[in-house]
Amino acid sequence: MDQRNRNNNIGSRRTSFPSRTPSTARKRKPRRKKKSAAPVIVIVAFAVILALLWIINGFRIEIEFQGEAPLERVSFGGSYTAPEAKAFLKGRLIFRDGIEVETEQSGKVDVNNVGSYTLVWKASKLWYSAEKTLKVEVIDDAPPVITLVPDEREYVLPDGNYDDPGYSAYDAQDGDVTENVKVEIRDDGVAYTVTDSAGNRASAFREVLFKDPEAPVITLEGGAFLTLTAGKDEYKEPGFSATDNLDGDVTEKVEIEGSVDVSKPGLYRLTYRVSDSYGNVAEAVRTVTVAAEPNSSITDENSKFIYLTFDDGPGTYTAELLDILAKYQVKVTFFVTSLGDHTLIKREKDEGHSVGVHTYSHRYDIVYASDEAFLEDLTKINEIVKAQTGSYTYLLRFPGGSSNTISHDNAGIMTRLAKKVQEMGYQYFDWNVDSGDAVSKPKKENIIEAVKAGCSKKKNSVVLMHDVKRETVDAIEDIIVWGLENGYTFLPLNMSSPTAHHKIYN
Repeated sequence: MDQRNRNNNIGSRRTSFPSRTPSTARKRKPRRKKKSAAPVIVIVAFAVILALLWIINGFRIEIEFQGEAPLERVSFGGSYTAPEAKAFLKGRLIFRDGIEVETEQSGKVDVNNVGSYTLVWKASKLWYSAEKTLKVEVIDDAPPVITLVPDEREYVLPDGNYDDPGYSAYDAQDGDVTENVKVEIRDDGVAYTVTDSAGNRASAFREVLFKDPEAPVITLEGGAFLTLTAGKDEYKEPGFSATDNLDGDVTEKVEIEGSVDVSKPGLYRLTYRVSDSYGNVAEAVRTVTVAAEPNSSITDENSKFIYLTFDDGPGTYTAELLDILAKYQVKVTFFVTSLGDHTLIKREKDEGHSVGVHTYSHRYDIVYASDEAFLEDLTKINEIVKAQTGSYTYLLRFPGGSSNTISHDNAGIMTRLAKKVQEMGYQYFDWNVDSGDAVSKPKKENIIEAVKAGCSKKKNSVVLMHDVKRETVDAIEDIIVWGLENGYTFLPLNMSSPTAHHKIYN
């Protein structure tokens, strides 16, 4: 089919439909459907809700320091490290723990310069941002350091003049402050002080040996030993004085300790004490004996008495001896020294025995060097007796006895001492039976026989023995048994007991 016929056919097909009028065409045009508004409303509502939630949630960025609270004050010259800080985007309802946000820190602290410094931390996310600041003060709170040049010299007064060996002072902020040091010389040394520009104060002290080697001297008028008779004499202070090489007359500073009761026999010690301005202490002691008139010994003519006496203890065997005496309820007398266990003196007294003084040192060359030396020795041992028993004793046995010949180098000393001690209220005792145990190696059997032989001839036997000898303690039980079986009474000595005085040869 050619092109023309094809066109004709087409035209003929198109013309086969009935023609439409304009009114007819409008009536047959399809009607458009109206669009729904619901999706738009939902979207808008959701957006509003999200906006409200966003506002209510209150998003913000918070910057927080990590670890311990950051320092706000730093010492000059010290060290400082800026604290670690982290930033978080947080909300009230969601993201309460936050989402970490990167931070930037600016500012620094110069610890070598006193002043105020500000450190700043910043963080931002989306349209949120935050800033945190920390003010740090670098302060000078360290005092200067004072260095003293060593000095070991002694300055003996009153002629010693102090010569400072030198010192220096340095402050970390102010530098050398030696010229600001204040120096004060005191009795016990030198004080150094300095203050820096920040008000920090440093001090140092140098102990200087300002030495006063001399103590004051106390002089007792009337002597160091006085004797009074109980009920007859009155004690009046004889007087005293005290002088010091630096302080001069210090008599008014003397303190007296102790008192004298003239109504009661006893041994009284008055201690005079004074100190100088350098702490040197001086003491002097006055011994006052208030003596009772000694009573004569009275015994039954039909009785026989043995007074066992033990010298030189307490010793190694004294405790064992006391046990034996307690077994037979026998009381004896101990003339003691300072050389053993002093607590045994107390036991002797507590168990009913008599305690007398013998000697403190038991050194004849010391004891009999002079009258004063003997009295000093006597006082010292009696102080031990009082410390252990609570009271002084007036029973005495001279070292070596009153008839000793070892004191011959000091002519007449035994005659003087025998008189003196009785004036002081003491009663001295010798012996009329010697056990023979003073030899270097005594035998038990010999001791027993010597005591038996000596006592058999007397009504009143004062027996010399030594509780520092092993053989004596071994023999004592046999002696006691013999005495009791033969009608002897064992007694301790007292002031009215037989004295058995020897003839004095010096």
